[in-house]
Amino acid sequence: MNASTLKRPMVDLSKPRSQRPMMGLDIEEWRGEHNLSKYDAQYALGFRNSNHYNKMCALPLLPEALELLIRLYEEVPRERGWARYSIKELFHLMYDPALEPFVGTELETWARVDLGTRFAKIFGRSSARQYQWLSDDRRRNDTDLPAYAVIECILSKLKQVDDPREVLERVAKKVWAMRGVDLDVEFRVPTPDFPPTREKTGRKPGVKSKKAAAAPARKQAAARKA
Repeated sequence: MNASTLKRPMVDLSKPRSQRPMMGLDIEEWRGEHNLSKYDAQYALGFRNSNHYNKMCALPLLPEALELLIRLYEEVPRERGWARYSIKELFHLMYDPALEPFVGTELETWARVDLGTRFAKIFGRSSARQYQWLSDDRRRNDTDLPAYAVIECILSKLKQVDDPREVLERVAKKVWAMRGVDLDVEFRVPTPDFPPTREKTGRKPGVKSKKAAAAPARKQAAARKA
């Protein structure tokens, strides 16, 4: 399932913020509750400038990562520090124990993919993002994160808790559940009892697409004309 393909959930404004997805207007309410200036709120949420702040405040539904960050502040209501996890460090901290039973088996790659997909979805990113985040290519190590300052803020907030996996997953499950997604069903953690599975995709061996089959015929026709 791709988060971008989900229908936008209906937001019932009669419910308190804790029981519904967050909207842009909730940012100002949150800022007031924490007695933050707009500048301080802008810094806390990783916004580039006041225009970015105003744009987010006008959204009918907040991006999952931004709502995740705001709800983390509600759990740990203090200013984020300079220290932060790297994205790969956090992934290994959270999911190496789940990966361990599959290491050295034919299911290791698929387990790693499933865990990486779950990790990316927690932040509202596509499954393809995991390859950029978790690649062993040193040239890619965190190089894309400055474009996603909200995630940098999350990585900083998690440095302030004793059990980052428990906190992040608990808050993320709440954010996604209010959007109609059960992370443990849609992006479950593989276990030896419920191992990862992968269906092979693409063309069946020996079956050529029409485009591929037409290519030799075009080449032959071009040769005859020459």
